Amino acid sequence: MLRIVVACALLSLIANARPAGFDCKKAATSVEKSICSDSHLSALDYLLSQYYQQATGTNPQPIKDSQKKWLADTRNQCLDIACLKNAYFGRLAILKTAILSSLKRHADFSGSYESSHGEILVQQLSGNKIKFDLFVTGPYDKNKLSSPKSNQVEGEALLVGNTASYNEDEDCGIIFSFSPHKASVLEYGCWEYAATSTGIYKRKGTHPE
Repeated sequence: MLRIVVACALLSLIANARPAGFDCKKAATSVEKSICSDSHLSALDYLLSQYYQQATGTNPQPIKDSQKKWLADTRNQCLDIACLKNAYFGRLAILKTAILSSLKRHADFSGSYESSHGEILVQQLSGNKIKFDLFVTGPYDKNKLSSPKSNQVEGEALLVGNTASYNEDEDCGIIFSFSPHKASVLEYGCWEYAATSTGIYKRKGTHPE
């Protein structure tokens, strides 16, 4: 089964930042509670919601019908975490294919994006990819030798519509969602002592420096 490289959401943000694609405070079924209690599943659900929004914009009713069928016949029939993850990987692959097949070209998201605690430099590449450099500051703890004053992650990520996902290893993952004037970032585990880079970054320039 095709596994889409995805990021994991921060456990501490589940209640406040809604990293899942639905409000976890309203989780009612055992499946929904399992999604909200697992950071990886929460990120998968968030990424699925991004793909679904884009896919329904191009061919809405068939996607909506197949999504309802997938929820009832596949996802909601799962009894454990492993089954749920496999269900999400499969559905993400289908939605990704639908989005890519409908796009004539990607918007160019190259540029610099800034927030109060960090910056992203993005360069659009060929082959539906972006190259990024994500930089965040602090917090710095002088009593901990491994506590850096700043942190940085750079790499390449597959772009599907306006969403890109990156996974360096099992501990560091990032989801980027772009719009004309900003980028939303959902990050998990990329640094131990720094403040999370999760948040909204405003676009400051159209080309990275």
